[in-house]
Order: sequence, then C-alpha cells, then structure tokens
Amino acid sequence: MEGRTIPAGEEPPSKAPPAPRAIVFAHFDRHGGCDPHVVQALRRYRRCCDRLVFVSNGGPRRPPAEVAALVDDYLSRPNVGYDFCAWRDGLATLRRDAFAEVICVNDSVYGPLADLGPVLSSPRIQDADLWGMVVSEQPVRPGSRPLRHVQTWFFAMRQSLLESDLFERFWAGVVPQATKREVIHHYEVGLSHAVEQAGMRVAGIYDAGLQPRVRLAELLPHVSLFEPRRSWRVLRKGRRMPHNPSELVWWRLLEAGVPYVKVGLFRVNHYGLDLRRVLGTLERQSGFDADLIRGHLARCG
Repeated sequence: MEGRTIPAGEEPPSKAPPAPRAIVFAHFDRHGGCDPHVVQALRRYRRCCDRLVFVSNGGPRRPPAEVAALVDDYLSRPNVGYDFCAWRDGLATLRRDAFAEVICVNDSVYGPLADLGPVLSSPRIQDADLWGMVVSEQPVRPGSRPLRHVQTWFFAMRQSLLESDLFERFWAGVVPQATKREVIHHYEVGLSHAVEQAGMRVAGIYDAGLQPRVRLAELLPHVSLFEPRRSWRVLRKGRRMPHNPSELVWWRLLEAGVPYVKVGLFRVNHYGLDLRRVLGTLERQSGFDADLIRGHLARCG
C-alpha cells in the first residue's frame, strides 16, 4: 500500500513522544563499594528512563564518580528496612504526576543482559497496572498457601497505580521489618495482593502460573556422574512445586525475554545447578561479559 502524499504546506504527522519513565535503583554492598556490574546496569537503565534515582543502603555519603555521572539523584541512607524502605525514600523524590511509569529495581540480579526496549514494549504487560519480570506463586512460609505475586527485584507501576489512593496508602505504610521474610510477606506479596484486590491488573514477562511443570529433560543437562551430591539435589528439588523460577528455570526466563539472572543463583545455588553451564549459556546467548559475574563473586563470595 502506498503512503499518503502530504500536500504542500501541511506538516507531516509527528510521532508521539515516549511516555516519561523514572527508575529507582536500590543498592547495597557490604563493603560500601559499587561493583562494575552495577555500573553497567546503570548505563543500560539510563538509556530507557528520564530520571534515574540511586538509593544506597549504608553506602558512602557521596556517590562514586562512575555512579554520579549516570544518575539524577543519589541518596545515602542507613541500612535499615531492606529494599522497600530504600524504594520508599527514592519514590519520595519524584513527582508522581510527572511519570507514566516508575520502575523499582535492585542489585540482586545481574543485568540487564541486553537492551530493555523489547521488554518495555512487550504485549504481555501492555494493559498491566503493576508488572514485573517474573510473577511467582511461591509460599511465603514453608507449608503455607502459595500466593501469586510479582517478584520485586524488578517491578513497574503504571500511571493508574501511581495516581491511586492505594499507592499513597501502601508506601506510607512501609516501615522496617524484623526479617526479610516479613518484608516479602507484607510488601512483596502484599503489593501484588492489594493491586489485584483493587481491581487492577498484575502481569509479568514470565508468569510461573502459566507454565508447565519442570520436565526431567530440562534438568538433565545439570546432572553429572562426577558430581553426584549436587546432581541429586537438582533432581530432588528441581521437580518440586512450587519453585522459585528466578533461581531454578533461569533458561525459561531467558527464552521468555527476561534479560536477567539472579545473583542468588550463583551465591546460594539452592537447586544445585551446574553454574559453569549457566555462565557459558549467558555468554553465548546474550553476549554478556561473564567476567563481571566472576569478578563480583570473587570479591563477595
């Protein structure tokens, strides 16, 4: 089909400017530093947002030079309240009516492994008020009922949520909790639950509730006769339901377009995966510099 000819003197139609977006990054480093993989993440976030706020729990009063060059605001606060209190303080620096979307992220993941553009325009999250990279159905406590929620290492709030009374009430109620489990219960699961109770939509790039059970064939690449104890852990824990999709089925997340891998997958490796295979796949498929991961693990253990 031929395009319409624009008559003389008529202005060509202009494309709508992209909706303004802010990102609030929660950071913690036990040694008070800022690892190279974090700086690389900030560079990639900088390309897709209009305002970038960096909140450091227990970090230096002044930002390192490489961070200062990338962010619009830097907040150093006491290391209390985990990431939700950091996000609360970072959100307080923003005018909510100035943004169509605010994304909250932390440094518990390596990535983005690639450009975030395709993810931010994904049809899977198009109509969501609250969305994240991963929607999980894990129980908060052993033996408790699984609860559907957005994993909050990356979650985004759209304008409909930002301008709601729910947003005001939720963040006004964020206070330090005694344990990380309480943070997950009250705030990670609590946010998704409150949004759905209000009739708003929650979505994820990878939604564990829509995925089939992990097949034995998916786990076999991580099994080795030379590492029987680790391999037995893979087979024993990998078939249990529900599981943490971000730390078990990392390959499914990559296939779904989630450009991240959890730090905990390497530092804890709860499921006993073959980490050499994970690193090799990341290098081949995403082109991510795996030395950033190796360097961070060598420094932090």
